[in-house]
Amino acid sequence: QIDMMSGVLHCEEGDYDTAHSYFLEAFEQLDQLDDREKAVPCLKYMMLCKILDGLNKALGLSAATGVAGIRSDHKNEADISGMITGKRGVKYAGRNVDAMSSIAAAASKRSLKEYEAVLTEYSHELQDDLLIKHHLSTLQEQLLESNLIRIIEPYSCVEIEHVASLIDMPLPVVEKKLSQMILDGKFHGILDQGKGQLIVYEEADQDQAMEKGLKVIENMDKVVTSLFGRSQALRSMMV
Repeated sequence: QIDMMSGVLHCEEGDYDTAHSYFLEAFEQLDQLDDREKAVPCLKYMMLCKILDGLNKALGLSAATGVAGIRSDHKNEADISGMITGKRGVKYAGRNVDAMSSIAAAASKRSLKEYEAVLTEYSHELQDDLLIKHHLSTLQEQLLESNLIRIIEPYSCVEIEHVASLIDMPLPVVEKKLSQMILDGKFHGILDQGKGQLIVYEEADQDQAMEKGLKVIENMDKVVTSLFGRSQALRSMMV
């Protein structure tokens, strides 16, 4: 029970590797006791940690910043396969394990459509457990972000409607997500909603724009401070 709770805490903190170690300890004890009812959720948590850790490494996600830099040398699907082979795979085979395996396959392909289809097919196995439901929601957001970054990567300016059509999602949803990603620093750019365009900046372009913006704010602050000082002086003279 202590190992299980420790695993949950580390999982919530995003330390999936450590969380997996705790879940493994708990699973092995439950497996020896032949407590299938508690062992199956524990096995699912182990698989969840491997999926999340594998995708984070594949996307180059920093635990500190969460900024995505897509990489292709990931092995999360293979790690999951290794967990459910042999005696363990036979003993705990069923829809719960199938559900997590399908999630791993969709994540390794970074396929949102396949991922959403798995959530629908295995809704009971994946949505009834709060820990899994919460982290699968986070995983879905990561998949969406990685797909959007992959689509916009070749462009310096692109129609938002074109991005929405390529990712096969409603335009307002894509606009909102792109805006959130810009605010979170996932990439540098602006949304020109008047023209319906996304303008993507290079690092240097963004830095120059930021410097100019800060300079304007600094000058405005000086003007406001000066005007305030003058108004105070006029008031004292009138008194």
